Amino acid sequence: MSIPVLFKQHFQIAYVVRNLAAARTRLAREFGVAEWDVMDMAALMGPGHGTRYIGNSFAGDTMIELIEPDPAGDSIYRDWIPAEEDGVRLHHLGFLVRSDEDFKAAIAQLGAAGYPTAVSGSFGDALDYHYADTTALLGHYYELINLKPAGEQFFARIPRN
Repeated sequence: MSIPVLFKQHFQIAYVVRNLAAARTRLAREFGVAEWDVMDMAALMGPGHGTRYIGNSFAGDTMIELIEPDPAGDSIYRDWIPAEEDGVRLHHLGFLVRSDEDFKAAIAQLGAAGYPTAVSGSFGDALDYHYADTTALLGHYYELINLKPAGEQFFARIPRN
């Protein structure tokens, strides 16, 4: 089955890191991505969320996301933590969807094609997210982001390098 949404509206490359500060320093030094918006996820989402920090930065039109999971917590990121303190490991590619209908249709298309839901939810009133497990074929997850009006403001605060 073909999936009409696959690879459309790609905007994000997301990496899991062991130490967000060390990975940010390395990406600044090696790739010039120096300015980041960092969120303390425990403070935002409460304990037990499974993620310590998330850093976002734009390099041109591409958002780079760094995710530092809590190695003791249960999350979709924990098994992707690199060995090196400043290491980065590709976890998922992010794709924008601009309506609730398109979001639901894309999820249905991915499921019908045999790519089950790994995790899904909402980040406040900013966005809905859905991870499809495409790891067997692509080596990474596929994330759909349904950006809400408040999400535009959230994205606007992310620095551009």
